[in-house]
Amino acid sequence: MTKKRTGKNKVFLRANWLRMASANYIVDPCLLEKYLPKGTVLESYNGQHYVSLVAFRYSQTRLLNIQIPFYSIFEEINLRFYVKREIAPGKWRSEVAFTKLFFPKNALTLVAKHIYKENYETRAMRHKWTENKEILFTSYGLKKDRWHNFDLKSAVKSEVIDVNSSAFFFSKHYWGTSHINEKSCTIYEIQHPEWSAYPIKEWDINFDFNTVFGSDFKQLTNRQPESVHLFDGSEVVVCKKKIL
Repeated sequence: MTKKRTGKNKVFLRANWLRMASANYIVDPCLLEKYLPKGTVLESYNGQHYVSLVAFRYSQTRLLNIQIPFYSIFEEINLRFYVKREIAPGKWRSEVAFTKLFFPKNALTLVAKHIYKENYETRAMRHKWTENKEILFTSYGLKKDRWHNFDLKSAVKSEVIDVNSSAFFFSKHYWGTSHINEKSCTIYEIQHPEWSAYPIKEWDINFDFNTVFGSDFKQLTNRQPESVHLFDGSEVVVCKKKIL
């Protein structure tokens, strides 16, 4: 996907999203029905429905084209799922929706809740990045009762993503949506170039999904994900929301 030029009046946020880690779990689609935004249906991959534990770092963040001191670099962790919307007869658009999201600062959480109607919560968060000639180490943590961690060891160089791979499916969503009520939802465009992925060597996920994301997802705590990916990321533009 090529970068678009977006008018300043349409841009809500501009930032770098970097080293986006994604662990992808098959779930019963019935589990996600209550989270569905209006006008969407669940999107499957190879006949299965997924939720993804996703963690990444923001940098050079600008809100309404203004860089706010102390709010330029921070982490986000979320649990997302995948939907599609019919935008013309027979024409469907992939979108991503969320069950729960976390920021490390209250002001960020308040803005996201108010503007985008997303289910954000503020918690202490951390990241650690190291690199040597052979290994790229990427770690994200969130504190809720205790520290919950998502650690990956990958190759140092990223590779072009095969369009037939699961990595392509989990990286290709360029629209976000959120549930408001039974009659309305928000939608917003997310613009970025196509990402590459770092080949994964090892990973360790130590998350209590019940504590962090709620009882609907407690069964994921002791399960292995179907796939784990680490995307290089890029500059991203999040456009202003629309209400449907």
